[in-house]
Amino acid sequence: MENDQITLINEDGSEELATILFTHEKNGKKYVVFEFVESGDISGAIYEEQIDGEGAIKDIETEEEWQLLDELLEEYFDGLEDEEEELED
Repeated sequence: MENDQITLINEDGSEELATILFTHEKNGKKYVVFEFVESGDISGAIYEEQIDGEGAIKDIETEEEWQLLDELLEEYFDGLEDEEEELED
């Protein structure tokens, strides 16, 4: 699922394209962290698979979940930096 693109519908009904940076599963919940293509903003959400095989994105529910995603995002960017350094060597 990483680096796939998804279309999200904003509160005003407009669509925004986003690139999935990574997914993470914890305590039975699936989280998705994505970057909006146009603005470069990064956000996260809970991914719930539906009966028909499609998925739905729901808002993060707690401050603890945001903290978890912040930590995972920091690890993600640290990993990218490490990869860049290895390529330079």
